[in-house]
Amino acid sequence: MKRLLLGALGASLMVVLAPSTAQAANPHEVRNNPIVCTLNSNQTVTCSGSVAGLGSEPVIAEVDVPFGCATRGNENQPGGHLQGASGPIQPRSGRINFSVTTGPASCPPGLNPVVGDTATVTIFDLEGNVLFTTTVPIT
Repeated sequence: MKRLLLGALGASLMVVLAPSTAQAANPHEVRNNPIVCTLNSNQTVTCSGSVAGLGSEPVIAEVDVPFGCATRGNENQPGGHLQGASGPIQPRSGRINFSVTTGPASCPPGLNPVVGDTATVTIFDLEGNVLFTTTVPIT
């Protein structure tokens, strides 16, 4: 009975002490390098800035922007998205600096690209877990 109890206790401790890949304590935007998103002349959006409190595991930064193609009078704007993602970024002291540019907004002939007013910036661990997300105005 003692062996069974000690075996169960040992297994429980191994589960509790097992390392976790998502060890981000308190992800947050860095005040002196805030996240800024800009609409570029080639109809792409670039978002850059710093996020801290991410732990020590590599992460990926992703940008998602609403986008549509409008008729000349802007009557029809079917939904879509411009997206971009970084490769894996290794945090230094729990912090990353990133710059991600979406693909270009392009429409069929006769339609005009309409890019949304905000971008969603999300930081994921390599397993796809969301560690941080924010919505930023596009300037």
